Amino acid sequence: MSNQAKFILVVEDDVVLRAVIVRALTADGYLVLIAGSFREATDQLAVTPALMILDINLPDATGWDVAAWLEKHIGRVPVILMSGGTPEIKRLARLHPLAFLPKPFSIDDLLDIVEAQVALGGEFGA
Repeated sequence: MSNQAKFILVVEDDVVLRAVIVRALTADGYLVLIAGSFREATDQLAVTPALMILDINLPDATGWDVAAWLEKHIGRVPVILMSGGTPEIKRLARLHPLAFLPKPFSIDDLLDIVEAQVALGGEFGA
């Protein structure tokens, strides 16, 4: 993976939660791009992210739609899925996320999953 692709894309429409996630990831030295909708997410995907943190419920589509678009146009990317609801088992099985975090979740739990992915996939970030 090129150095250009070593960032995390956070796709979350809740502005407060998105800010908390971005602040925590940035404080840990990660390069983070953000999106609050399907359209914003696809606009950010000119370069393949090393990891995507993805909310299932977005205002203009679903996280499933973002994941399908990404896989079709760019390829598979490790995903941490989050939602206030319970995801469909068939969709979870198809996506194979690194983890599913039910909202509300501890930011430390999210950071632990990100750090485990870094350990497996090599260092990325700023």
